[in-house]
Amino acid sequence: MSILDNIKRGGQNLPPRVLLCGPEGIGKSSFGAAFPDPLFLAPEEGLTGLDHVAHLSPASWEEVLDTVQALTVDAHGHKSFVIDTSDSLERLLHDYLVRKANSPKIQSIEDVGGGWQKGYKAAEQELSVLLQKLDLLRARQNMSIVILSHVEIKNFMSPDGTAWDRYQLKGHKFFTALLREWPDACLFATYEVFKMKEGRSEKAIAGDRVIHTNWSPAWEAKNRLGLPDVLPLDYEVFIREVEKNSPPSLRKKFLELLETSTLDAETRKAWVKTPIEQVAPDRIRAGIAKLENLQPSK
Repeated sequence: MSILDNIKRGGQNLPPRVLLCGPEGIGKSSFGAAFPDPLFLAPEEGLTGLDHVAHLSPASWEEVLDTVQALTVDAHGHKSFVIDTSDSLERLLHDYLVRKANSPKIQSIEDVGGGWQKGYKAAEQELSVLLQKLDLLRARQNMSIVILSHVEIKNFMSPDGTAWDRYQLKGHKFFTALLREWPDACLFATYEVFKMKEGRSEKAIAGDRVIHTNWSPAWEAKNRLGLPDVLPLDYEVFIREVEKNSPPSLRKKFLELLETSTLDAETRKAWVKTPIEQVAPDRIRAGIAKLENLQPSK
């Protein structure tokens, strides 16, 4: 038997991994609480008004890892795991690395490993381990994983030499860079802002709370789920878009549109020469866009 006999296509259709960042008070915790049967990991007591939500408040990094391990191997009724927030998690991690060094010379993360940012690199490695454990929890228990994060305004220097201020995840750059890479959707929550004239001047008015799903010079965001650029800060709307853009839903819509299209039988057959299960979601979306323009006139 060859190892190549183990080649597979596709993967499990698992619940999403979500990183939601935004300023204080925007509604990040409420968004996380709307996920199915959530368990919050809240190192800081920040669940005011969410008394109905099950939560744990770990006092150490070791307790965080133990919680994830227990959720992975033990039976429980939770369908979502929400970490509130990543920046409080980072503080527990830094405290752990200082304690682990067990030296009177090591008083802060800056001292770990002899300085020169070695403590922050060690924290990045520990975070990588946690993210792997969260992936295992998601796969074993079919759970959504949600991480909430505060933001701060920092100066950003582009490689081309231009600079501007933008919202960035709160935390050290090694920690936040790894965190941004991990999820299926890194979302930025904010208020829509409108300008209203008042005499000769203009006044900024805050509108609805929204989620941005793609990168902008003003914030960090991305998604692999085919989401629209902007959504209301509403779990029901978010999950509806996730489900609509899932591979099974895309395949179904593509085949339905192909069947009702104005293409002749021979051309339709050519469109599915490659089994649709082997076609990437982006290509299916492109096919759907073309087929929508090939429907009979009403």
